[in-house]
Amino acid sequence: MTLRPPDPTRVTVLLAMYNGGNALESQLDSYLQQSLKPTHILASDDGSRDGSQARFDTFAARAATAGILCHSVTGPQRGVTANFLSLLAQANLASDYVALSDQDDIWLPEKLAAATHLLAPHANTPALLGTRSWEWDSLRDQRQLSREVPPPHNFRHALVQNFAGGNTMVLNRAALHLVQRALPRIADAAVHDWWLYQLISGAGGKVILDRAPRLLYRQHADNQIGANSGMRSKFHRLGAMLNGTYRQWNDLNIAALEPNADLLTPESRDILARFIRDRQAPFQARLAMLRHTRLHRKGAVNQASLWLAAVLNKL
Repeated sequence: MTLRPPDPTRVTVLLAMYNGGNALESQLDSYLQQSLKPTHILASDDGSRDGSQARFDTFAARAATAGILCHSVTGPQRGVTANFLSLLAQANLASDYVALSDQDDIWLPEKLAAATHLLAPHANTPALLGTRSWEWDSLRDQRQLSREVPPPHNFRHALVQNFAGGNTMVLNRAALHLVQRALPRIADAAVHDWWLYQLISGAGGKVILDRAPRLLYRQHADNQIGANSGMRSKFHRLGAMLNGTYRQWNDLNIAALEPNADLLTPESRDILARFIRDRQAPFQARLAMLRHTRLHRKGAVNQASLWLAAVLNKL
């Protein structure tokens, strides 16, 4: 079914580039195949040495014939999270929607139309959409549907777990305005997409998961996060809990949320304050904090790992 987006609709794509290689061209081509084409593509090249910028420039000339404005900027060269945060800071506030894009996926044709259709009823509140994806082994041309993170998608969940891949995320204008208010106050975040979920849900915004897969998520050795399904993924994330990585992520998340506490709802501020106060407190206080705040991760294994992290003082 072809979805009819609200009209007029201005969609900006934020593309983070770094040595995208030949895969970049497939992603760029998929923008042109959208049933609702973007009006603007802003790319941030983070110091590529493989001709990615030249590929983008060539694409920009083709896109112009389709009425798509493209331009690129130099990234901060401090990693993919910093690159996306920089893009969000530079996004045009007049955009109706902003879509985050990795450099090596392939968007399915209804991705942007479906996103605007689902976000349109929430124009007056910050809203963030994520989708499922096809986890794609391009060498074997094999696909596996990404796991679904069931609702509710709220701050009690966002504080301890993400709900969708950043390469699937689309923000409405109110969410972009919120993000641009918050960005000057922070230096970094654990992961840009997780921080978006925390900020927007914590501010009382709407978080939507489209259960349909909207892109081919290319799997390779250089994925920053990679597929979040299967036992291998679960063991990887359990290892991050036990080796202190999860605690470091929480440190970064708190450092990005605390300066923006005034943007959060009173309930979210209370949850954040309790988490900060007790996540490394004595044993009984840590467990009482989890019970009181009702922080949760989706799935029995993930929820058990959260409690294990509290028991072992790894929060």
